[in-house]
Amino acid sequence: MTIDYQTIMQELTLQLGEKAVSNDPTRRFAWSTDASYFRIVPEIVVHANELEQVKITLKIARKHNAPVTYRAAGTSLSGQAIGEGILLILGHDGFRTINISADRSQITLGCAVIGADANAALKSFNKKIGPDPATLAAAKIGGIVSNNASGMCCGTAQNSYQTIASVKLLFADGTELDTGCEQSKSAFALSHPGILEALSSLAKMTQNNSALAARIRKKFSIKNTTGYSINALVDFNDPFDLINHLIVGAEGTLAFVNEVTYHTVEEALFKASAMAVFFSMEDAASAVPPMKGDSVAAVELLDWASIKSVMGKPGMPTWLNQLPQGAAILLIECRANNKTTLAQYTQDVINKIAHIETERPIEFSNDPAVFGQYWAMRSGLFPILGGARPKGTSVIIEDVAFELEHLAAAAADLTALFHKHGYPEGVIYGHALAGNFHFIITPTFSSETDTRNFHAFMQDVADMVINKYDGSMKAEHGTGRAVAPFVEMEWGADAYTIMKQIKHIFDPQGLLNPGVILNDDAEIHVKNIKPCPVVDDFIDKCIECGFCEKTCPTSALNFSPRQRIAVLREIERLTESGDKQAADKMRASAKYDVIDTCAACQLCTIACPVDSSMGQLVRKLRTPYISTTEQKVLDFQAKHYGAVNTVISTGFNLLGTIHKLTGDSVTNSLMNVGRMISKEVPYWNPDFPKGGNVAKPSAHIIGQPTVVYFPACGGRTFGPTPKDPDSRTLSEVVMTLLERAGYNVVTPNNTRELCCGQMWESKGDFKNADTKRDELIDSLSKLSENGKVPVVVDALSCTYRTLTGNPKVDILDLVQFMHDNILPKVTITKKASITLHQGCSARKMKLEPTLQAIANACAQDVIAPAGITCCGYAGEKGLYKPEINASALRNIKKLIPTEVKQGYYANRMCEVGLTQHSGISYRHLAYLLEECSR
Repeated sequence: MTIDYQTIMQELTLQLGEKAVSNDPTRRFAWSTDASYFRIVPEIVVHANELEQVKITLKIARKHNAPVTYRAAGTSLSGQAIGEGILLILGHDGFRTINISADRSQITLGCAVIGADANAALKSFNKKIGPDPATLAAAKIGGIVSNNASGMCCGTAQNSYQTIASVKLLFADGTELDTGCEQSKSAFALSHPGILEALSSLAKMTQNNSALAARIRKKFSIKNTTGYSINALVDFNDPFDLINHLIVGAEGTLAFVNEVTYHTVEEALFKASAMAVFFSMEDAASAVPPMKGDSVAAVELLDWASIKSVMGKPGMPTWLNQLPQGAAILLIECRANNKTTLAQYTQDVINKIAHIETERPIEFSNDPAVFGQYWAMRSGLFPILGGARPKGTSVIIEDVAFELEHLAAAAADLTALFHKHGYPEGVIYGHALAGNFHFIITPTFSSETDTRNFHAFMQDVADMVINKYDGSMKAEHGTGRAVAPFVEMEWGADAYTIMKQIKHIFDPQGLLNPGVILNDDAEIHVKNIKPCPVVDDFIDKCIECGFCEKTCPTSALNFSPRQRIAVLREIERLTESGDKQAADKMRASAKYDVIDTCAACQLCTIACPVDSSMGQLVRKLRTPYISTTEQKVLDFQAKHYGAVNTVISTGFNLLGTIHKLTGDSVTNSLMNVGRMISKEVPYWNPDFPKGGNVAKPSAHIIGQPTVVYFPACGGRTFGPTPKDPDSRTLSEVVMTLLERAGYNVVTPNNTRELCCGQMWESKGDFKNADTKRDELIDSLSKLSENGKVPVVVDALSCTYRTLTGNPKVDILDLVQFMHDNILPKVTITKKASITLHQGCSARKMKLEPTLQAIANACAQDVIAPAGITCCGYAGEKGLYKPEINASALRNIKKLIPTEVKQGYYANRMCEVGLTQHSGISYRHLAYLLEECSR
C-alpha cells in the first residue's frame, strides 16, 4: 500500500505547527544519519517537546499506516535511530524532568535527560545511575534504556535491565501506562487485558520449556543485547514487571519511553587503578577470571594493535614505546568508600594474578593525575583510530561478548579475520571483566566489492561468535540493523518466534521502528551504507557520532555540526557522481542552515572525539560568497578601522537618543528601512548599548610596575545597556582596577585602529583578518618592549584570536591577569548572588576554572545556568542573525533565580545578547571585581 506522505505532512503541520514538522529535502537528509554506518532518509521529521505531540504523531501515523522511528540523541552505533517514514526526534526542551526520591534510592528521568546530567544531579549524594556507556555525556535516557546501554563498570549487574524501577510508556495505539503507578496499572488492566494475558502466557510457556529457559539464562550471564530482553520471561511473572524489562533494549520497537525511574547505585568515594602489562593476549585473558569479585570494579583489555595505535600520542605514557611486540594490557580499577578497604581490594587483585608473569610490576595508583592518564589511554583509542583513518573510509565499531574462558582464543580468531578480509588496521579492546570485546575497522565502501567483502567478514564473525563460542553478536550497542540478520542464528527458531510474538503483542500494526531487531532481510546490514566522500580536512575525520549536538548553540534552531557535515558530504557525493544540478540545488537550499547560521564557536571541536572543526570550515566556506562590492567594503573597513569604529560607537549613541524620543516601534521601523539598503544594519534590540569609548590612563607613578592594556573592539564600541547599573564603559573600569592594584597603565595611541581581525575572519575574509591581527601583535610587542611589560586584552574571543598569530610576546586575557595579579592584591567584600556565563571562548582557552574562581571570591552564591554553553551571538552575527542568539538563550531566563539581578562574563558582544534574553544586566567580570574591591 502506498503511503500518502503529503497528506500526513499537512495533517501533522496543522496540528503540531510548522516549526515542529519538516519535509524539506535538505533537512530530511540532514537527519538521515546516526552514529552508525547507515543512512536512511525519512519522509517527514517531527521534533517533539511534549507527550501530546508524540500522541498526535502516532495517531496520524496509525491512520495512514506510516512507520515511526523514535530518536533520542542519535549516538546509536547500530542504525536504530534512523528510519523510513516519520522520524520523531526528542526536542531540545521537553522530556527533561529530573526528580530524586527523598532517600536518594531512586531517580526519575525524562527520556531526553542526558545521562551525564542525571549523574550530575546525583553527585552530591555519592550516587549515580547504573548504566555508564562511553556516550554518557551525549546519550539520552530514552536511548540508554532502549539500547540497554552499559559500559566499563556497570557490567550485567547495574545496567538498565537490572536497575530499572518503573517506566512511563506510550503504546502504539496511543495508550499510556505508568508501571510505577497502581492507578495507571489498574486502568491498563481494564483496557488492555489481552496484552497482560499474552505476556503472562508467554512467560509461563518459556519457563516451562526447561531447555529454552536454561539457554536464556546462559546467554544473559554475559553481556547480550541481541534481540529482545527475553530474560524477562524467565526472571518475572507479573505482567507489569515483564513490560518494565522487555522495554529495556527494545530500541523503540515496542513503545515510546516517556519517563524512567532508576534505582540509583552508590558512587565510591575512593578509586585506584593499575596498568597491568602482559607479554601476550593469552596471559592477559587468563588473568581476567581470577579477578572477578568484589575487589575489582572494572577491567579493560587492550590488544597489541590497540597499544600500537596510541604509542607516541599526546598524553600517552612514554614507556609504551618500549613494550615488546605482542604485549597486551589490562587496565584495572578498584573502588571503595574508605581507604582501608581500597588498599585491601588492590592487594587482593595483585595476589589473585601473581602467578602470571607481567612485563612490568603491577602498581595501583590512587592519584587522579596518574590513573587519569591510564584511562585517557583507553578513552583515546576510538578518537585516535577514527581520526587517523584514511580519507574517505568509514569507521565501524562492533561489540561481541564471550564467556571469560574463551577470551584469548576469540581474540586470536577475530584478529585472523581482520587479516583474512583485508582489515589489518583492526583493533580489539573492551570490557574484559564482562567478556565484552569492542573491535574497530575502517573499511572503504566505494564499490560493490567493498560491500560484499564486509558482508563476508560479518558472516565469518557471526560464525565464529555464535557457532564456535556461543557468544553474543551484540553485547551492549543494541541490535539495530547491524545485527538484525543474525538474531535468529544466535538464538534459534524457538526464541526467535517468541521475539516475533513480543513485537506483535506490543505493536500489532508493525509501525514502530520496523526492520530494527527483527528483519527477514539477510543482507539488511549491508544495505543503506552511508558514503563518506572527502570534503575538507576540517571535517573529513568526522564519524557522525553526535557528541557535538549537546554543545552546539544552533542545534535547536536548525542544524548541529553533524547535520551540516552530513549535508556537505551529500553535496560532494552528488558532485562526484556528476549530478551537478542536484548538488547545486542542495547547496543553495542548505546555505542558510549550513553556512549562514553556524555560530563558528568551535565548541563542536572541543566535544568532538576526532577534533573535527565545523566552525573553521564554515568560515572557509563563506569566502566564495563575498561579492566584489562586499570585499571593497571589507577592505575599506580594514584600512580605515579607526574611523569605522568611531562611527559605529557614535551611531549607537545616536540610536539610543532616537529610541528615547520615538520609542521601540519607530526605531524598529527605521532599522528595517536601513536593512533594506544594507545588510550591515542590525535588527533592533531595546537592550542595545550606548556607544563606548577608550579611557585615558592616569599619570604614571614612579616605582610602580607597568602593564600594557588593549581595550578590544566590543568594549570600546559598546558601552552600558539600559539594564546596566553602571554608566562607565569597560575600559574605564579596567583602568580603575589596574591602577587600584598598583599598576601604571599604557594603551596604544591608535587603539581605535587596532583589531584582532575576528570580524573579518567570521565573514571568510582571512586576508584582512590576519593583516589586522598582525598589526595588533606588532603594536603590542613594541609597547611591551618586546615582552618586558605584560600585555592584557579585555575580551576572551579577541585574546584567543590574537594568540592564533603566535605572538613572540606573552599576551594574557584580562580574566587570567585579574586572577593572578589583581585578586591577591585587593580586599574583597562579597556580593550575595550572581550568575556566571561560561562561554565558548572561555572553554576554548580552558579558563572556566579561572572565571569561576574570581566569581567565587566575589560572591557568596554563583549560579551557572545549566546547558548554556554558548550565547550564540557569534561576534557581531547576533546583530544580523538574532535568531541564533535567541535560540541559544531561549531557556536562560527561567534558569536564573528571580533574586539574581546581575550576570557576568568576559566578552562584550556575548554580554549584550545575554542581557537581552536573560532580562538582567550582564557585564565583564572586571565590573564585579572592581565593585567588590572598593
